[in-house]
Amino acid sequence: MGERPALFLGLLADQPELIAEVGVLRWRARGDGPTPGPWIEATARDAGREGLPLTLVAMDLDGHAIGAVTLGPTDESVADACPGLRPWVVRMVVRPGERRCGIGRLMIAAAEDLAREHGHDRIWVAAEEDDASFYRECGWAEDPSYDGPAAVLAKPVR
Repeated sequence: MGERPALFLGLLADQPELIAEVGVLRWRARGDGPTPGPWIEATARDAGREGLPLTLVAMDLDGHAIGAVTLGPTDESVADACPGLRPWVVRMVVRPGERRCGIGRLMIAAAEDLAREHGHDRIWVAAEEDDASFYRECGWAEDPSYDGPAAVLAKPVR
């Protein structure tokens, strides 16, 4: 693990100038679609202040986005199989040059705190197997009630 750069962590709603940058970061990480437009639009919808969704953004000292994570009401990839569970960690991303230096762990811990502050006692995430190991290392465990193609993990936050 590398050395974590100096950063600020806050709500994306307080940094609206970073919405497009976070949307492009997410688009590049997923490689989904010919342009980042839909990703930027989704990021704008996720940049809430009250209720869900809420997005946290990690910024470097120059004010550029290093990473982001959204705490949302559902994860569309497993919504039918997991009705009524909320909130979900969705669209987590860290800029390629800053991966494996603790930024993801910091953002997940902050998302857990945010869920607790909003009255939730547990949060969930749906992850592909290679990403699921990251969440396990952060103290998350498989939700035994889910049986599907992705791993669904949960963590108590109270």
